[in-house]
Amino acid sequence: MFFLHKRRFKKLVDEKQAEEDFAKVRPELEKGDVPAMIIAAFVAFLPFIIVIAGGLLLLAWIFG
Repeated sequence: MFFLHKRRFKKLVDEKQAEEDFAKVRPELEKGDVPAMIIAAFVAFLPFIIVIAGGLLLLAWIFG
């Protein structure tokens, strides 16, 4: 809760109880979840990285 001040957050939420509740609800990862998350990250970030790298190469070609 980055948008609440610590004092206000402590008044609203009991941290230990929230951690216990989260531990009960948190889903366990299955066998193929980690590779799937890595592939999803590549699919999400790779086009952006390619565009930025292409822009930098274009600038280097123009000014170089």
